[in-house]
Amino acid sequence: MYMTKFLYLLPLSVLLFSCGNDKNEHFTLSGTLKNATAGDMLYLEELAPGSKATIDSTAIDDKGYFIFKNAQPEPGFYRIKANEQNFAMLVLNKENKVVLNADYKNIGNTYTAEGSADTKSFLEFNTLGKQLQQQTDSMQRSFQALIGTIGMDSIKTDSLSKVIGDIYNKIVDAYQIKFSALVEKNKNSLAVLAGIQQLDPNKYLSLYKEVAASLEKNYPNSKYLINLKRDILAFEAQKAKAATLSVGNAPQDFTMPTPEGKQLSLASFKGKVLLVDFWASWCGPCRKENPNVVAMYKKYHSKGFEILSVSLDEDKDKWLNAVKSDGLTWNHVSDLKGWDNQAAKMYGIESIPFTMLLDKEGKVVAKGLRGAELEAAVVAALSKK
Repeated sequence: MYMTKFLYLLPLSVLLFSCGNDKNEHFTLSGTLKNATAGDMLYLEELAPGSKATIDSTAIDDKGYFIFKNAQPEPGFYRIKANEQNFAMLVLNKENKVVLNADYKNIGNTYTAEGSADTKSFLEFNTLGKQLQQQTDSMQRSFQALIGTIGMDSIKTDSLSKVIGDIYNKIVDAYQIKFSALVEKNKNSLAVLAGIQQLDPNKYLSLYKEVAASLEKNYPNSKYLINLKRDILAFEAQKAKAATLSVGNAPQDFTMPTPEGKQLSLASFKGKVLLVDFWASWCGPCRKENPNVVAMYKKYHSKGFEILSVSLDEDKDKWLNAVKSDGLTWNHVSDLKGWDNQAAKMYGIESIPFTMLLDKEGKVVAKGLRGAELEAAVVAALSKK
């Protein structure tokens, strides 16, 4: 388990249907909502990158009928909502004539809709995402229940966590393949943006670029495309940073303050086997791993093993209290900038705990190892001439 900074789309729902062969291009969104009361309000919102805005509203009549006819939506993502918790997602343009039917009490989970091919594509991505969510949530609940029922020490818990983690990763990888196939199928639709974000850019960056190129043809000025291009540039920069931490490479040097205010550099540890550990006092998984690292440090420090802990804390007192409480008697540095930590940004680190093991020449020999695997790598690095 890791503490990470990230974000993803909300689960979605809804759509629409063409009313015959009418050539009128004026947009309408209409339908019937059962269990509604005459006068209940509905709102149509545009969901732009980083913002949302109401573009139309309407009242439901005594038969549950409603119609939006004042909006002229540009191609993009929208939602029809009764309130912030009761809504359904749409992918619309001003040529759509949409019919939506649902239970007013639970619009997102009860709708039927026709009239937008983009929304139908979107719903395919949403269905796949829900299937993945259900499987991973079930695994997490089972894992927590097992730990709570039988009780385990940290070593056994970590061992089981690794087994569960491997299964989890296989499930995610399988769904990534399914998502990528659906992305390929829908490259020309804006709805593809609901699927491409589910793909790991480290593995599928070329597909991200293919999608951007396809959307460029139909939506050259779209704010959604602009946002996708910006993300691609960020992914490329991230990939370049991560490349500096590849096994066999020497990471770029950094210098940061110790708790006493002295400057300590990564390069100063050359000649030692060094574990660089990115953590924080507020990171539960980091604190849980600390006893294992303490035991390893005591066992191998006299043989040339060093640790440099880089804290992503912002509060100095909380940082130092955690160091003392956990008995971390090695070298520590932090610029107290949280996720804006100089070294974390330089290396493109997005989740903690994050570790990298350097050999005596200052080159990476392993990343992200824990427990017995990390100890084996330390022993191997120490024995290397």
